[in-house]
Amino acid sequence: MISKRIAVISIFLALCGCTRPKDVGEETSATNACVPVRISQLNKGNIEALVTATGITDALRKEKIFSPLAGRVISLKVLEGSPVQAGDVMLILRTKEAQAAMEGAQALVRNAVTDRQIQEARRALALVDSLQPQIVVRAPFNGIVASRSVTEGERVGEQAEMITIIDPTTIVFVADVPINSIAAIHPNLPARISFQQLPNIQIDAVVEAVNPQAEEQSQSVKVRLRFCNLTDAQQKTLKSNMPGTVYIITGIRHDVFVVNRSVLLHDDEEDKYSLVIMTDDSLAKIVPVTVGIQTESLVEVKSDLLHAGTNVISEGQYALTDSMRVTVER
Repeated sequence: MISKRIAVISIFLALCGCTRPKDVGEETSATNACVPVRISQLNKGNIEALVTATGITDALRKEKIFSPLAGRVISLKVLEGSPVQAGDVMLILRTKEAQAAMEGAQALVRNAVTDRQIQEARRALALVDSLQPQIVVRAPFNGIVASRSVTEGERVGEQAEMITIIDPTTIVFVADVPINSIAAIHPNLPARISFQQLPNIQIDAVVEAVNPQAEEQSQSVKVRLRFCNLTDAQQKTLKSNMPGTVYIITGIRHDVFVVNRSVLLHDDEEDKYSLVIMTDDSLAKIVPVTVGIQTESLVEVKSDLLHAGTNVISEGQYALTDSMRVTVER
């Protein structure tokens, strides 16, 4: 019996002896584990305080041409996109009464049988044509035909809309600025405007006027911006009613620490921000920061623990805690 107990104890001790080194090894391995990360060096720079808003282009000089009386369009000289100079003939109208007389003379020509009747009918038609008044519609200013609502030979009523002409040199951008941002907006502020039709291009602009009345439904205020330094190609590309996005520069902070928004950690419950940096001995360290100006991609950060050249962990930072060993992934 005693020998059996001794044998059992020996086996137990042997097992304990085998497992203890394994536990120590595992702990050592865990301690030495390195989390791969990517880093970027913290540097100072400038950051712009921006108010972003959407809007649309509009022409300040735009005129709709209406028919002064009822009649028929007997000649149409312009189409959409046609450039015109002030005074150019755009179309010619024949009055309703003149058109009725003309149609009567044309009926005489159609019904004439003998040579004499045909000659007399043609002379009557020519006389009616020469005596009937015509209304010549001319361009009121230099511009481009933006739209056309009539065709040649069409009957139109009095005050019917026929043509819209705009002056492309008067095109501006009208933005709908959120009402909670309007306090920072005033005339002469610089801005940049982007359009989907002009990818990778931003056009310089300046705030020209702020509407004194807010839009109740959208809780926004109309802000008019004038384009600056337009190239010939941009001037030709700009059209009325083009939607776009404006970035109004309300201020610039110089020589501050700026990081990409993606590297920041945010505690939603306490609404606090932090960065994870790599110390000189390759350990992770969480640094609370105060944020300043923010844009879509960049954020100003402040902390007494930050200095130029600090290695900020830019990838892999979300799973890290203080003092975890990290290694830079090349």
